[in-house]
Amino acid sequence: MKDRSATSKSFEFLEYGPPGSVAESNADLSVKKDSFWSYCGPLLSDPEAIPSSLHDWSSAVLSSPLLPLLLPFLTFANDFLTRNGLDHYWLTIRATRATAEFNRPRWHTDDLFFSRESGSGGGSGGGQIAPQPKKKKKARGGDQTEPALDLQTDWKLCATLLGPSTLFVPAPDQAAARSTSRSVKRALATDHACTSIRCVGCAATADAVRERLCADLAPLGRVCAAPGECAFFRIGPEEGAVHSEPCMSRGDRVFVNVVPGSRDELEGLVARWGMGFPRSWWVAPGVLRGHDGS
Repeated sequence: MKDRSATSKSFEFLEYGPPGSVAESNADLSVKKDSFWSYCGPLLSDPEAIPSSLHDWSSAVLSSPLLPLLLPFLTFANDFLTRNGLDHYWLTIRATRATAEFNRPRWHTDDLFFSRESGSGGGSGGGQIAPQPKKKKKARGGDQTEPALDLQTDWKLCATLLGPSTLFVPAPDQAAARSTSRSVKRALATDHACTSIRCVGCAATADAVRERLCADLAPLGRVCAAPGECAFFRIGPEEGAVHSEPCMSRGDRVFVNVVPGSRDELEGLVARWGMGFPRSWWVAPGVLRGHDGS
């Protein structure tokens, strides 16, 4: 397997499977309900180790089995993490029916999941997480270059198994896009009392930022992974890749997100949510939630 990622870039597209086989496998797949399935734990290197909740979720929300589509990417992700000294991840599969919600791009960078300074989880991760020492992988022989990866999760992998792939601002313009994003957020920031996670003031600001970035970043263009490719990309404010959900008005989408981490980081994450470790769970509107694990 040839890695094309490099530490000097905020994202790279990596081939994990033949494009033809991906198209053939998802030919009959569609989404019945917007939903997601998640797993936190050791790498699922053996198909027999995949929690039964994945099959329950897939049967409840998808029109056909997901495993034939998922396994090639899962094999790639497991090998990629193993070669970079990691053996745990937070894996999420999100199924979305056709929607016009992202006809306007939502350009953003993802937050860090595990804060290095304070030990508290950042962004989507949340939680009081003990900091872990930084470890980097040296380049192997020949002309291949391995990313210098960090157990303080500042990168992740994602793949689209059905529908359009995640949009990225082209690599040469990523730094400019981050600078523009910071400037727009500062310019449109409002001083208000925020008392709810559904704060109207915050929502209005986010919508204004989204609208401005749609216009300001449009001249830079956009790129996305081809069938059979996944995206390796950085997260965080300094080097995070500026990206957006794609337009999904023409069809359904099944998306896989892989956040690597140490056992301590991920065990602390699910403990904050009152769950044991390892753990899998799923949520779908109108369908009973499911879970496996301690």
